Amino acid sequence: MELSIIIINYNTFELTCRCIASIEKTLQDVDYEIVLVDNASKERNPLDFKTKFPNINLVINKENTGFTGGNNLGIEHSKGQYLLLLNSDTELINNAPKITLDYLKSHPDTGMTTAQLTYPNGKIQHTTRRFRTISWELLEIFPIYKLLPKPKREHLMLHHYFDHQSPMDCDWVWGAYMMFNRDIIKNLPQKILSDDFFMYCEDALWCWDFKQLGYKIHFMPNAKVMHVHRGSVSKDKWIQIKTTSIKNHALFMKKYYPDLRWYLFAVIYFSKQYTKLAIDKLLMK
Repeated sequence: MELSIIIINYNTFELTCRCIASIEKTLQDVDYEIVLVDNASKERNPLDFKTKFPNINLVINKENTGFTGGNNLGIEHSKGQYLLLLNSDTELINNAPKITLDYLKSHPDTGMTTAQLTYPNGKIQHTTRRFRTISWELLEIFPIYKLLPKPKREHLMLHHYFDHQSPMDCDWVWGAYMMFNRDIIKNLPQKILSDDFFMYCEDALWCWDFKQLGYKIHFMPNAKVMHVHRGSVSKDKWIQIKTTSIKNHALFMKKYYPDLRWYLFAVIYFSKQYTKLAIDKLLMK
């Protein structure tokens, strides 16, 4: 088995079905399996997936172990040499897994590849990131980076400062699409994907672990995937998610700054993020 595509379902039956259907329709020239982990969904019987897609490897989790636990369980039940973690609210636009897989095979210094993600309306999602260092946060507040030529500015900042139209090595990417070689896992600190976080910021942590092993994280704009992203999340739920994400990112940065510098980072970061969150709340009213 060349590639295992691992999808986590939690009460998103219709979205997950569309995701699987897009894989079966679009993915070509790769020997692959789909490992679907149902994370104790209550929406409907997970065996309904087998009725619609009899060839998938369905893993029924008795409890919701979050995005991290679900993916580690899926990896445990997979057979492929390469692994693709794919969100249930995605649909392949082109033969993206083949494109990112071929790149991984020909670039052994790259530990993880990701695709260009777009909203259903075609708008680009800004999925490539730098770690949130003190320098990065201050550059956002005092944008002297604007004095740099556009290519250098984009490479320095990434995020929404980068147009996501060219290949790019970055610090971390969204967990909606992550492809990597299975062999890397046995060299990770816990021999599994780090499970410090139930959900949110786990993708940054995983990329951190990969980079600590000396691997590159590579974005490929020619591999294209539609990602609904929060399409079924209520406003109240989104505020809760955002708050959790802010806290987890701050905890993650303790790995980057395991000393007194973290307190300086925390002051800058929390001030910015909670100000943005307050504005978001006002705009949602």
